[in-house]
Amino acid sequence: MIGGLFIVRGRKNKMNFDDLINGFRSEEIGALTMDAPQSWAQGRTLYGGLSAALCHVSAMASAEIDKPLRSAVIAFVGPSSGQLTGSAEIMRQGKSTIMMDAVLHGEKGIGTKALLIYGNARDSKLNQSDLAAPQVDAPEDCPSLWGDRKAANFARNFELRRAGGLTPMGGNERGDMLVWVRHATEASVDDTAALFALADVLPPACFTMMSEGAPISTVTWSLEFLMPEVEVANNWFLMKSVAEHTADGYSSQAMYVWDRQGRPVIAARQNVTVFY
Repeated sequence: MIGGLFIVRGRKNKMNFDDLINGFRSEEIGALTMDAPQSWAQGRTLYGGLSAALCHVSAMASAEIDKPLRSAVIAFVGPSSGQLTGSAEIMRQGKSTIMMDAVLHGEKGIGTKALLIYGNARDSKLNQSDLAAPQVDAPEDCPSLWGDRKAANFARNFELRRAGGLTPMGGNERGDMLVWVRHATEASVDDTAALFALADVLPPACFTMMSEGAPISTVTWSLEFLMPEVEVANNWFLMKSVAEHTADGYSSQAMYVWDRQGRPVIAARQNVTVFY
């Protein structure tokens, strides 16, 4: 690694998550022409969850960070396509926290920009949570989210089981999705990166309000990581996404992730553009 700079070049063959992350953060300079598989594409860009994950990996490789990620703000500025480069720098570092600025460039400029805050736990008299997991059937007893539909390229790297909520493209009056999700292959090389990838896999909640497909694009994504240690591997996680306000071609949605034991893992929000 030189100056926190990493390079990815596109190709069409399939690559599992761990191999992709290992290739991206390789310290062999000649190997930093790692291919970004078409199997992780989301339309004309790299899948957003993976783009955010690569920003985190760039940050971890650019500074000595021994703290868990606590918060992230992601802006999807433009398409992360063609040859990609990731870079990161320290914005501020204190005794317990470090704030990183990470960028993923595509061939046409900035693709994804991330503000990442890593922080140690501190002693506190407060311990409270109102994020109880919904009561749902086990993932093994839930049907596939997609049914007979063909999933997008990137979504085939995950297994999704509908646990409740509403049907995608069901023409419903509100947007509400409740889905069990896991990586299709074990993702263990970087749990935080694996969580980023997993936490963005659901279609926007307003997708359940549509009666037919239409372009949808996430603009911003803010996440709060509630558990400092999470083993992702190919474990199941329950995800809930609710469209709280949809108008004028934009949808504001709240998103939550719990582990299989019902513990809250992520609380997040997205602003989504809707061409419908």
